[in-house]
Amino acid sequence: MEAAEMAKTAARLDGGEFDVVFSAAHMLRQAKLNEAAEKYYGQAASLRPNYPAALMNLGAILHLNGKLQEAEANYLRALQLKPDDTITQSNLRKLWNIMEKQGLRTTTP
Repeated sequence: MEAAEMAKTAARLDGGEFDVVFSAAHMLRQAKLNEAAEKYYGQAASLRPNYPAALMNLGAILHLNGKLQEAEANYLRALQLKPDDTITQSNLRKLWNIMEKQGLRTTTP
């Protein structure tokens, strides 16, 4: 928890540096501070909008935070950039199953 807070401080101080922001997001997620992790994964994805790992991780935290349609958009964008990523493919299938159960999606491909 203490490391996550220190990482958050570092990201606030050096918010333009992708590695600092991405690491902070990861540490916050590990500390189960998902709302803060979402903020920093979003910032990391803004800094590197064509970096699949940033989009996949943003999708994953949005998924955990219940923002399913935003998660889907980020997973799909990550797969456009890296179509063979099995983790993103698996996460997207899980997300689609949840969305179907909630009536947000009618079929999964």
